Amino acid sequence: SNQYTIRVPDRDALLEHLRGEGIGCALYYPLSLHLQTCFADLGYSEGDLPESERAQSETISIPVFSLLTEEEKEAVASTILDFVS
Repeated sequence: SNQYTIRVPDRDALLEHLRGEGIGCALYYPLSLHLQTCFADLGYSEGDLPESERAQSETISIPVFSLLTEEEKEAVASTILDFVS
């Protein structure tokens, strides 16, 4: 795996903060499964699964891969810790 997905209440602000610091991050799960077009025939609507929908707005994937140096790992962690504190 090359990403690690975390959940934070102010995800979009963290996304901007990480990118501003040159740290790669992404939103790999921007839409809950029950709201995706391929599952429309199941009949779910927005609001049917509120916890899933809350999670979709709080998840962000940060880098984690075998070539990430200790310094890079520390930079990612400290940038996130600075943001949340």
